[in-house]
Amino acid sequence: METFEEARETILTELTSDDAEVRAEYLHHFEADANEFVDATTHAFMIWRSLDAEVQKNEKRAYISAMVFTAISLHILSLKLFLSGHSIAAGNLFRQVVETISLAFLCSGKNLGILERFMEDKYSTNDAVTHVLRHSEKLGLKDEGLRALKEAQEFYHKYSHLTPLTISTFMSFSKRGGLYVGAAFDDGKIDGYRKEVSARVGLAKVFPNFVEGVIANLAKW
Repeated sequence: METFEEARETILTELTSDDAEVRAEYLHHFEADANEFVDATTHAFMIWRSLDAEVQKNEKRAYISAMVFTAISLHILSLKLFLSGHSIAAGNLFRQVVETISLAFLCSGKNLGILERFMEDKYSTNDAVTHVLRHSEKLGLKDEGLRALKEAQEFYHKYSHLTPLTISTFMSFSKRGGLYVGAAFDDGKIDGYRKEVSARVGLAKVFPNFVEGVIANLAKW
């Protein structure tokens, strides 16, 4: 059994370390995936630049541009947290990514009125994914993007509330009785890790299409 000082040192280390060793374990397995993610996300970012260049002091367009940039930034941070061993925090951010993408799409739609409600703080982003799927045809959401959003919605749902998955994050599957405080890499969970990384890379690959879709919708204003 650990002494008070040993337990205290474990907690202090978790609070003050940069998780470099844990990150190295993840990158040993997923460096190629990370590079795929970076390439796709960079493509999306450059398309966003063209969107942002057209804002021209238009407050509504500026809101939408900011949403797209936020979605890209959150997606980067979600994978960074995951590759640092913080899967629960990464999962919660992934949920925000999907909701923000959906919100940007909805707000870019002509005459839907959602942008105005959001600007007045009268729209709940909890409804964004459901609503964008409902209006997908009007918003020009193509099959690939629609499928990616549906899969992402199903994926992040397990992070919305406490589940056995949340609890198991802190338990070792490779070492009987082992527990983790904070960041961790567990060889016994490698198949689950692959699914997590695949979900993020898959969404990153359709991100450029999402941004182009928002731009296309704005062109109809």
